[in-house]
Amino acid sequence: MLRRFQKRDLSGLAFGVPRSVSSHSIYPQAHPGLYLTLLGYLMTGRGNSGQTLSHHMPNQNTFTWITSSFPELSNIQTLGQGGQKLVFSGQHASEGNVVLKIIHPSQDPEGVRREILAVQQIATIRVPRILAVGRVDTPIGSCIWIREQRIVGQTLRERLQAGPLSIDELFTFGTQVLEALADAEKANIVHRDVKPENIMMDTNGNYWLLDFGISRHLTMTPITPAAHAFGKFTPGYAPPEQFRNIQNVIDSRADLLAYGVTFYECAIGRQPFQYGAANPLEVLRRVENDALPRLSLPCAASGSLSDLISALTQRRRDHRPLTVVDAQSWFQDIVNAK
Repeated sequence: MLRRFQKRDLSGLAFGVPRSVSSHSIYPQAHPGLYLTLLGYLMTGRGNSGQTLSHHMPNQNTFTWITSSFPELSNIQTLGQGGQKLVFSGQHASEGNVVLKIIHPSQDPEGVRREILAVQQIATIRVPRILAVGRVDTPIGSCIWIREQRIVGQTLRERLQAGPLSIDELFTFGTQVLEALADAEKANIVHRDVKPENIMMDTNGNYWLLDFGISRHLTMTPITPAAHAFGKFTPGYAPPEQFRNIQNVIDSRADLLAYGVTFYECAIGRQPFQYGAANPLEVLRRVENDALPRLSLPCAASGSLSDLISALTQRRRDHRPLTVVDAQSWFQDIVNAK
């Protein structure tokens, strides 16, 4: 049998079309305005409003400003910049290697607060710790800053540029990221953006789950309005109930699909829903309608792993394992039997 878990009949709920949106209205030929809105969101993360933090704080001035504003840090280096935040590495006298994030003042403070709260509430060793939080005056206004534990290594996306993971790497990845997601589930938090960009592989070959920026606290009212046609998501990793913004059915099973797709990508070396797609809307159509081919791996546990990944990537959430803990137990059985 493919599924080893209790199946609950939620027909018409997880994949029922929300409100008055027709089943094909997210596709460009049916609704060009909505299509352009979605593309703007996907390309910028914020639509057409606002300029980037780096635009207001030119590169030649940024380093001087950072070093004077954070004298407790030494050896400050730029890690990244964009429309939402600037990211630096540095050395702290008592905390060691750290990451400093300066959040653009246009970002929703409640969203930032919930991101911080999520990391603080999840009791896990697989998510970098937040060490300090505060506010700092900048040339563009008061900004929230976050200092957190730095993981030295490379993102999973960077690792995949060298090719698929080995079988041993797959088992380590599978075990450790499921551990992080199970700990998040215990805290009633759904990450909602599991993908190679948000997973770090450190220099010891261990995996860390990053960026809870769009995480959902199941005990809190959602930030995204229920009337919005789309929730926050990354095409190819988010399940239909997430990108269609069906808020009352979002739970940790959304993370299971994203984890299963990421595992599949690590095994074959390419994103299975995005590969060859003409545009993001084609990716969403594939997620909603196409089952992934079964994996074939060069190991004795290939069949069992294929069963698990097939279950995790089911487009109907009631066909996935009920909880991350269930999936974790299933995966551990495979590890023990290999």
